[in-house]
Amino acid sequence: DGLRPVRFIGPEDKAVAAGATKSWSGSFIMPASDVTIWAYSSYWGEDQLWHLDDEMSKNVSLAEVLKGTISKKQLEHDGTYATIPVSNIPQDRRGLVHIWGRNDMSSAQRMGINWVVKDPDGYTVEEHSEWEMWPYTGAGGEHHFIGGRFDLDKPGTWTIMVGLFISPEGSIAVDAYGGVLCTVKAAVPEPEFRGFAVTEYVTR
Repeated sequence: DGLRPVRFIGPEDKAVAAGATKSWSGSFIMPASDVTIWAYSSYWGEDQLWHLDDEMSKNVSLAEVLKGTISKKQLEHDGTYATIPVSNIPQDRRGLVHIWGRNDMSSAQRMGINWVVKDPDGYTVEEHSEWEMWPYTGAGGEHHFIGGRFDLDKPGTWTIMVGLFISPEGSIAVDAYGGVLCTVKAAVPEPEFRGFAVTEYVTR
């Protein structure tokens, strides 16, 4: 860990014939820092003493933790933009999802998105997935993802599941949102009896 040596294999001796190969293995818990592994081999001499034969070292670095944030979520409906979740959208409007992802790492990253929109009956009405194209999002920058339009044709609660990803570790979401997309209020039916007028009358 850069402060003290820690022995995790051996010493362990094995009889190795000329030209043969033997292997040793061990494990350790990776600390919150880079480490260097040293390996030494020795042989037992005719003088009844151990003699250093070979040595090698290997540096092991911690992988950078991928970090990103879904910074903004909006639903556009017929030209109106509102922050998700949205309430009381008139029925039969057209919806369009906008998601912004922020790169919280110290270098440019390729950002990806995936979301699924379901109607009040649980049917999938939109499934959107994409990776941004070059140039990728710089440190602290945001990328705007836009889906496709769909009909908000059912009253009730619509839901969305969103996952933000950073390449190449595209299988693990760095941020996610799951919940209400919007509520749609039922359209008020127009009355069939729309008016009344006298077109003709007779006097007696």
